[in-house]
Amino acid sequence: MQKIVETDIAIVGGGISGLWLLNRLRQLGYSTILLESATLGGGQTNKSQGIIHGGMKYALQGKLTSASQSISDMPTVWKACLAGHGEIDLHHVPVLSEHQYLWSTGKLAGKLTGFFANVALQGRVAELKPNAYPDVFKDPQFKGLVYSLDEMAVDVNVLVRELVKPHQDVIFKIGALSEDSLHLDETGRLIALEVQTASGEAIQIKTQKTIFTAGAGNEMVLKKLNSKTVAMQRRPLHMVVVKSDFSYPVFAHCFGMGATPRITITTHIAADGKTVWYLGGQIAEEGVKLDSPSQIAIAKKELTALFPWLDFSASHFASFMIDRAESAQPGGKRPDSSEFKEIENMIVAWPTKLALAPKLADDILACLQKTATKKGMCDIRALRAFPMPAFAKPIWDELL
Repeated sequence: MQKIVETDIAIVGGGISGLWLLNRLRQLGYSTILLESATLGGGQTNKSQGIIHGGMKYALQGKLTSASQSISDMPTVWKACLAGHGEIDLHHVPVLSEHQYLWSTGKLAGKLTGFFANVALQGRVAELKPNAYPDVFKDPQFKGLVYSLDEMAVDVNVLVRELVKPHQDVIFKIGALSEDSLHLDETGRLIALEVQTASGEAIQIKTQKTIFTAGAGNEMVLKKLNSKTVAMQRRPLHMVVVKSDFSYPVFAHCFGMGATPRITITTHIAADGKTVWYLGGQIAEEGVKLDSPSQIAIAKKELTALFPWLDFSASHFASFMIDRAESAQPGGKRPDSSEFKEIENMIVAWPTKLALAPKLADDILACLQKTATKKGMCDIRALRAFPMPAFAKPIWDELL
């Protein structure tokens, strides 16, 4: 006789969006489980730079865009959580930097000053005096300007562990799902999600709602559903990590000529105690057609040009690709905000940015309340033999 699990809601995908949603649903009394076939915080989550964006990186043409406005409230939400009095208590999560900075090279200093003179942008940034610059910009060779943005950076790996900690009893590692795992009726409604134990035993999970927050894994679900109204896109990035002996912490966007920062840097500590700079921004977007040696060569050239007073000759470089999985947009453009689509008794969701995980959860909770999703189904005994997934390692410790 096949074993059956019953629960109000099942979340498929153990990244930031699934884990944030799991916390919120259980707070509200929904019987909820989370299923992950790989590692917790893997995929896009452990490749995040940990920046809690306030939208300024989307306003580099001197005006607030819909993308910048949709994310503008997120720093306030995160700050409350990190202080221990928000919707989720994250006071144990380290804040790596209270601010992300925006800096210009000398020749663009005038343009940067004019950019922040825009009335719509005032109050969101603060120009720093040279004595208040981060240490890396205090070198006499630096000739630009530095502004402080209301964007903190957090330790993503600890964040994942803190989101998991209260809910280890309902997080389970399953085998990889396929289209055959989704049992639909003739109307396209999900009757059961079939998962497999390590020994190959099949278990059927029956829910009121199944929510897919699996990033690129959502593509399989959409293929099975064959919906004409929901599609997914992938926008790749070619990121670079640099491990050095010097210990300058840098959390900054470099102001360039385009709508994307010339380079975005966050700083992390590797397992061996050395400093890692994690590079994104325009360099990551423009490098998607390059192989790793070519991308690393460009990264070295950029860092040497931007920080001529630092010696990167003994630094260790690595690069890797990220597929940003998102709700499909006209022309493949970047979504302005998090998105979800409801299909029968399923929800397929994408946060698009780490910072937008709380907004995505709020939007899904509002949807559940609107559709009067009930509480009370709970029989997960058949899952007790399933282990909890392992945590993903920081990407720099995997590569360097």
